[in-house]
Formats: sequence, structure tokens, C-alpha cells
Amino acid sequence: MVRIVTDRAADIPKEIAEEFDIKIIPFMINVDGKQIVADINMSAEDFYEIVEHCTEIPTTGQMSPVEVENVYREIGPGDEIIHITMSAKGSGLNNTSNMVARQLRDEGYDITVIDSGKFTMIIGYAVILAAKMAREGKSKQEIIDTVNEIYDRDTAYFLVDDLTYLRKGGRIKATTMAISKVLDIKPIMMINDGLVEAFRKVRGLKKATSMLVDFIEERMDNPSENEVMILDSDAPDKVEIVEQMVRERINPKKITYAKIGPVITAHAGTGLVGVYFKHKKPYYEYKN
Repeated sequence: MVRIVTDRAADIPKEIAEEFDIKIIPFMINVDGKQIVADINMSAEDFYEIVEHCTEIPTTGQMSPVEVENVYREIGPGDEIIHITMSAKGSGLNNTSNMVARQLRDEGYDITVIDSGKFTMIIGYAVILAAKMAREGKSKQEIIDTVNEIYDRDTAYFLVDDLTYLRKGGRIKATTMAISKVLDIKPIMMINDGLVEAFRKVRGLKKATSMLVDFIEERMDNPSENEVMILDSDAPDKVEIVEQMVRERINPKKITYAKIGPVITAHAGTGLVGVYFKHKKPYYEYKN
């Protein structure tokens, strides 16, 4: 049987992880000198409350190799393991997991570690699909091919009020543009090549949210048969605006919602809203 492992950065809700038997590796978050374990029991809303009252920007730390090994050993060598991690450019967990997987090979473990190159439920969407495929009895290679195709083709586009968290957390390309709060300039970002990249700047919230929907309109594959996911980190006002525009202009088969969880919020802050969907062709083939 194929078993699926991922980490807390995938933002998979606890009930879904339990339903599809997805193993979730926690992250450590440092807040005002205290260490907090961001595991499957910590909700996004719990962490928003912590961020609201903290005095310093939080930082994260991956779990130790021993803790990764313990997760693999809980599954055992009798099953094939696919471990899908957050972007290797955003965390050392991918390298750690590969190291542990190699060490366990002599004990009969069959572990494949995949670098999603992504963050939040952009990881989680494919992880859940992988778990469903495993339950259906699909082969390990079929699942790996499907997951890699999704990560290669699709990305997410985000709107954020400012880049302070991302700059200090090192998850944004150093070449990104300066953003003027005085002029109400909003950065439009995308996940590109394993990092967050700010590639447009727009004046005003309404115009910026409209641009997110522009990307869906231009790039989404067959809206009547696919879904649009709206992601946010404590930004219900922006979600409402984006949702209304998506319904009026795109009318997809389904709109789903996902909360950006503790690991990514620690690096990006609150107030983000984003959209994720199936692209007609790989995202990097579009002119941004």
C-alpha cells in the first residue's frame, strides 16, 4: 500500500488528514522567545490570534531528522511512502527527509521524497489527491507522476498589503519591487521556482483583487469543469470581494476556501488573499 506524508506547511485540515490517513510532520515556530509546535491540532485561527499579539515577527524551524525518522517508522517498511514537502527553497525539510530516506533504505524502506516547490494548500491540494489515489489502489509511480504534473503546471497568485514579513523571512526573491504604502500600491505575487515573487504592482485594493480574477479568466482550464480555490490569512473582506468577482466573471464549477496556516503566516503575515486553479498550460509559459 502507498502511504502519504507531508508537513504542516501544506495546511491540510485535521479532519481531512485523518479521513485519508495523511501523516503530517509538525514545524516549530518561535514567537517572542517562545517555541510553539505547529502541528495538526493548531488551527490557522489559533495562530492568527498569536500573530495579532506578538511583538516580533515569528520565525520557523523544521523538525529534527529523528522526528522525521519516527514518522517513517510509524508507517513501517511494509508500505511504500511518498513524502511531499514544502518548497526546498523555503525550508531544509526536503533535504533532511531525503537524508533520512536514504539511511532507511537498507532496512527495506521504500521512500520517495518530492519537493512540491510550493506553499500552503497549493501543496495540500495535490497531497489530498495523492491520498485518494492511494486509497483507490493506484501505483506509487502513477501517484508520483500525477503530483509532479500538478506542481509543474499550476501555481497561486496572491495579494498582500506589504512585504515586511516575506522580506524578513527570506521567502521572497530579493529582486522584488519596493511597495509604497503612501500611494496605496498593492503587490501581486506568485509562487515561482520555489519562492514567492512579486511581479506586478497595482494601485488600490479593488483593482488589485480584479487582477487576481484576470489571471483566472486568462489562464484557467475549462472553468465549468474545475474549481477555484480562494486562500486567505485572516482577510475575510478580501475573500468576499474576490469571491463575488469570480462568480460574476468566471462562474466555475465550484469555489472552495482554504486558510493559510501557521507555518506560512509566520513568514507572510496576515491579510493575504490568493487564488489557485488548474491552468491550461504550465504557469511559467505565460507572460507575467
